[in-house]
Parts: sequence; C-alpha cells; structure tokens
Amino acid sequence: MEWQQLLMENTALINAQVVQIGLEREGQRVTVTGHLADTALSPTLISELSGLQRDFAETQLELVTQPQASAVAALHALTMLTQQVRQRLLPELIWPLSMPPTLPREDRDIPIAKLDAAAVAYRQGLAHRYGRRRQMLSGVHCNVSLAASLMMGLYQAQTDSRDFTTFQNHCYLHIAQNYLHYRWLLTYLYGCSPRCWPQSGLTPPAQPVRSLRNSSSGYTNRPGVAVSYASLNDYCQTLQAAVDNGKLSATKEFYGQVRLRHAGGHSQLCQDGIQYLELRNLDLNPWAGAGIDLSQLTCLTWFVLLMLWLPVPASTDNWIQAGQRANEQVAIETPCK
Repeated sequence: MEWQQLLMENTALINAQVVQIGLEREGQRVTVTGHLADTALSPTLISELSGLQRDFAETQLELVTQPQASAVAALHALTMLTQQVRQRLLPELIWPLSMPPTLPREDRDIPIAKLDAAAVAYRQGLAHRYGRRRQMLSGVHCNVSLAASLMMGLYQAQTDSRDFTTFQNHCYLHIAQNYLHYRWLLTYLYGCSPRCWPQSGLTPPAQPVRSLRNSSSGYTNRPGVAVSYASLNDYCQTLQAAVDNGKLSATKEFYGQVRLRHAGGHSQLCQDGIQYLELRNLDLNPWAGAGIDLSQLTCLTWFVLLMLWLPVPASTDNWIQAGQRANEQVAIETPCK
C-alpha cells in the first residue's frame, strides 16, 4: 500500500488529535532515604484509586490511564493520578528513575506483589528465569491508537483492502515495523538510564551510557525469542510458538518494544485484529513529575504518524533487525555523543 500517497491525498484528516494515547507509568515505592519500602500497598488505596496497580514487586507501582484524545489530555490524566498516589503514599515516595534504587542483598527480600495465586505463580516464574532484580526496572508504556475519523477516512480513500479490519491491521503493522526500525531516535533523545545502582543485578557499564534499560543488558527476553512482525498471523504464530517451546511462560512475557494489542487479550487479537499498539521503550523522565512530559508525548504523536508515512521494505524482519542493531549502538553510547 502506498501510504505516502494516501496520506498526501488526505492531509485534512491529519492533526495532533488523531493519535489517542493511554499511559502506563511504573515506579518503585521508596523511603525518604531511597531504600525500597518495606510496607505492603494498601488494598484500600488500590480500591479507591482507579488505575493504581502493582507490577512485579509489592513495591513496584503501575499507574494506568484510560486512552485520551490527545497528548495534553493523556499527560493531564497521568499527572492527576500521580499526584493522588503521591499524596496517599506519604511519607513514602515514588522513585523517579528507570533503574531501581539500591536493592536488598538477598533476592528473597525483594517481595513479589501480593496478588492472587495465579499472578504470584507467574511472577515466581519470571523471578526464576530472569531474577527478581531484572524485573525491578521501570519505564513508561504508551498505548497508542489512531482516531476513528482518520482510520475510516483513509480506509474509504484507498482501494487495496476491501475489508476494514484487514486495512486496520496493515496500518498498525506498518507503524510497528517502522517504529522498531527507527526507535533508536527516541533512545537518543530520551534515553535516561545511564548507570545502575549497587546490587541491581546488572553489570555496571564502564562509563555512563544513554539507556542501559534499552540495551541488551536491560529489560529483554532471554536469547532465542524471535517474534515476527511480517503480518498479524506471523506475529501470533511465532509468539505462540515461543510459549509452546517453553521459551516464554505466556504471551504476556514477551518484552518486545512494540506489542500488538487487543483489549480482549492475545486470543482476541489473533481472531479480531489489532486495536492499538503498546510502545514500551521510553525510560522514565526524572525531571517530569509524571515520569514523562508534554514535549515527549507531542514528539511521540508525530513520530507515530511519521512511522505510518515512511515506507517499509519487503523484508520486514531484516528491517526490524537493522533497527535493533542501531538501537543497541545508540543505547550503549556515552550520552555526550
């Protein structure tokens, strides 16, 4: 499909409001001295604050917003939730960095989140495969979708796809393929995990780097997990094969920097198509109260649209692998470059 021509012929549909954004911000609860909190997260607090969840550890918060119609609205929703959580946590604080603070010497002193039995068992499996320390890295995930006005307008203007769901899948796959190729630019601009604290479980770099979290030493699956983005069918089949072969315990264990998503879960994704993309590569911004600021979200909005505009070569898997190599190079460079 000639995306550039299609977009050029329909520029009236494109503006900063056509990328809808939902945010997931992770962060560790710490004491005023910068150590992990030794308290359990109050069930009352979780029930009272919609959007407050726990990630891997009992100390690891996840603040989740509903999809919003613009970058401004998305940031406002996350900022309001963050402020509410901060006020209720006092005197505890939310650690502002992607790399965790100094962790306990013993792994058993990093408490797995107190959830139901199935969720605890899943996290125990992660702890066994990756170590508890690796799971303590935090970041910002951006769930992005294109507004119905843009998607339907482009669908009605094109002639390649007779089925709307097929067109929508092509659209999101095209963005995902280019995003994985060009994400090195976001690592260059916004990488902010130059070092790790003592007892992090990671090998400290000899000198500061741009983004330890986004490097091969950061938050990644074990070697051998290869998921194809050539088509939705390839994505579903290769991801399920990784589970069937024991390389992943579940599809949600896939730590790719872009996940194809459906609100109904993986099976619904494979059956009914892509509803949105989960972009998982942004480090926490320690200078922003919400962990991300408006300039970043505005940049991301137009970056996503640029990914739809730019062409993708026929060999998408090679295209993505080239992007992975470029991102690794940028991630481990010294920040002054």
